[in-house]
Amino acid sequence: MSLYVAAYDISDDERRANMAHALLRYGDRLQRSVFELWLEPGQVRALCRELGPLLSATDSFYLFPIDERGSRATIAWQRPPATFQPVIVD
Repeated sequence: MSLYVAAYDISDDERRANMAHALLRYGDRLQRSVFELWLEPGQVRALCRELGPLLSATDSFYLFPIDERGSRATIAWQRPPATFQPVIVD
């Protein structure tokens, strides 16, 4: 079993909801359009067959394999922006 991160950008609400629903069967949601998936090799092929019809020509979907040789621990944090740009409203 291998770890993957799936991310997508889909403009249509219904297709986007169908994509999220399908991905939730394979793993956990990390953000609105980013999922963590633990997949067997056969599941990767099945996932691609299932998700392909949900995408249009203007949509994008990425499935990133995560190197398993590193630590199993997940490290996450929120970093502030590098520079602060004030917004002035008249």
